[in-house]
Amino acid sequence: MSLWKCPGCSNVLLLKNKVWSCINGHSFDVAKEGYVNLLLAQHKNSKQPGDNKEMVNGRRAFLEQGFYQPLADAIATIFKQYLLGLKDQSEVNFFDAGCGEGYYMDQVSQSCEQTNFRVCFSGLDISKFAVQKAAKQYSSNHFAVASTFQLPLLNASQDTILQIFAPSSEQEIHRVLKDNGMWITVNPAANHLIEFKQALYDKPVEHKTEQLTPLGFVEIERKNLSFVMHLTESQQRENLLMMTPYYWSATAEKKQKLVDNLEKFTTDFDIRVYSRRS
Repeated sequence: MSLWKCPGCSNVLLLKNKVWSCINGHSFDVAKEGYVNLLLAQHKNSKQPGDNKEMVNGRRAFLEQGFYQPLADAIATIFKQYLLGLKDQSEVNFFDAGCGEGYYMDQVSQSCEQTNFRVCFSGLDISKFAVQKAAKQYSSNHFAVASTFQLPLLNASQDTILQIFAPSSEQEIHRVLKDNGMWITVNPAANHLIEFKQALYDKPVEHKTEQLTPLGFVEIERKNLSFVMHLTESQQRENLLMMTPYYWSATAEKKQKLVDNLEKFTTDFDIRVYSRRS
C-alpha cells in the first residue's frame, strides 16, 4: 500500500514489515501505536513541537463528552453531500491536516459507514502526543507526525481535506488535492468563546475572519455555526480552557478564576468549503 511520500526526497513510500521506505533507502518505522513519524529534524521548531500531553488529554476528554458534537455533525454532513455528487468513483481519500487526537475524523468516518463508498481516512499532526492517541484509539485510520506546511502526500492524491483551527500552506493544500477536490476549513468566528475574552480583557476585541478566497480555489459554501454550552463541572471548564491560547497567556490566578466562575460559553465557528481549480 502506498499512502505517504518521503519527506526527504518526495518519492513514494511503500510499507513492508512495518517500515515505510522509498527507492532512495530512506526508511521510517511504524510505531507501536500504528503511526509513522515523518517529521524531519529540520522541520521542527522545538524539541517537542505542537500540543503537549496535558493539552491533548484535556481536549480529548472535552470532545469525547460531546460538547462540540454540532460541529462534528456539520462537517460530516458537508462530506456526505460531497460524496453524493461523485460519479464513477467508489474509493475516496479523506485527509485531516492538523488532526489532533483524531476525534473529528472518527466522527466523519462513523457517518460514512452506511454509504457505498470506500473511504481511506488519514491525518497528521505536528504533536507526537496527539498522533499517538489518535493512532491507538482509531486503528483503522492512518496517522503520521508531520507538518501541515510540508504535507507528506503525493500530488493530487486527496479528494477531501479537513482543516480545523490549524495553520497550513495554501499551496500545499492545492498541491495534494485532486482537481475539484474539497477543502473544508473551520476557524473561530467573531464571538467564539467571547466569555474568556470578557473575563481577561478590559476591552475584548472580536476575532476577524479572513475574507479572501485562496488562490486556486473557489468558495462553494460558507456557514456560521454557533451554540451555547453549559459546563457545570470545573474540570470541563479547565479542559476547554486548555484548548485555547488563553491557557498560555493568562496568569495562574486568572485561569483559576475563569474555571471557578464561568459556566456558560458561546461557540462561534466560521466554516468555509472550497473546491480546487487547476
